[in-house]
Parts: sequence; C-alpha cells; structure tokens
Amino acid sequence: MKQDWSITGDYVEACNCDAVCQCLWFEPPDDNLCAVSIAWRITDGQYGDVDLNGLHAALLIRTEEGVMLDPDTAWHVVLLVDEAADDDQRTALEDIYLGRAGGIFAVAADTHVERAEVATAPFSFTRDDADFSVEIGDVVSMDVVGKHGFKEELGTVTPHPFTKNRKMNTGKSTTATVSYNDEFTWDVSENNAFLCDFELANA
Repeated sequence: MKQDWSITGDYVEACNCDAVCQCLWFEPPDDNLCAVSIAWRITDGQYGDVDLNGLHAALLIRTEEGVMLDPDTAWHVVLLVDEAADDDQRTALEDIYLGRAGGIFAVAADTHVERAEVATAPFSFTRDDADFSVEIGDVVSMDVVGKHGFKEELGTVTPHPFTKNRKMNTGKSTTATVSYNDEFTWDVSENNAFLCDFELANA
C-alpha cells in the first residue's frame, strides 16, 4: 500500500550544460548527453507516519544521447541516501525517490529510468541565501552560487518538474564533481546549476 508523502526544504543541482539547461525546452544538452547531480535537504517531511525531517537524499543521473526529458531517453541513476536515516526512513526515501510511492518521481521512473542502484553516504549540506555547498561522502562535491540579473534579481526559469510551483532559480557551479564508479565520474564545474526552496508530494 502506497503511503502519502510530502517533503519540503532546499534543492540544488549541477549539470554539464554551459548555460541554462536546455532540457527544460526539449533541446539537446551540451555534448548531447546529460550528467547531473541533484541534492535535497528535507527540512519538513513525512512518509505516512515516518518522520523525514533533517534527512538528505541525492540523485546522480546520466543519460545517453538525446534530450533528457524526452520520453525516449533512458536514465541511469544512483540514489544516495543519508546514512543518518534509520531503516524505516531509508525505506521511505527509497520509495519516494525511486518512484515507488507516486508523485513526480514515479513519472520519471516509469518514463526514463532504465537502471537504478542505491547507496548510503554521509551528507554535509549548507546554504547561505543563494550559495550552496554539498559534500556527500567522497562521492559528490558541489558548490553553487546563485546568478543574478536585471536589477540584481536572482534569475528564475520555469517549468522545472522537481518542485510544486515549477520555478527554479539560476546558478552556476564553482565545484561539481562526482566519483562513484566508472560510469558516474565527472567534473562539470563552472557550468549550469539550479537551486530553490522545494516542495513536493504525491497527493
């Protein structure tokens, strides 16, 4: 039986596109493939009766040729779960982020995910307004700064699927490295990043 879930908190991603991610407009990414790390800090979250407050999760996604959000494009995925989670919390995070509990991740899993695996790791996630720093064990290192435009306002793009209001703020990574295995190893520093206060649920 699926549990109702809702999560809110801080979101940051860094990918290999030089400028704003073209996938949002169904255009091919730089080099015609996508390599992206995405991290969530959950400040308020529930999965049924399971409390998810204070936990973290991350997705590493790599695609082959094609537009990432095109239904014909397959994703290879690694889910990194906060090692601070207990057994119930880990199961809840896996159910949410692997799409077993409905919501946007179920759409992604059904449409795109060809292969997925799960690992646990310690998370360090800090945020100062629009500046983020994330360390996930020895796997992910991500430092992102928000990018401001006209009248020094933080840039915004829409639609983005991973938050309820579909809006993301623009950023740039100063560090964006992944070292997990041969497939999931990259350095896409100094490229596109997105950040926001996120809100997601399956109901």
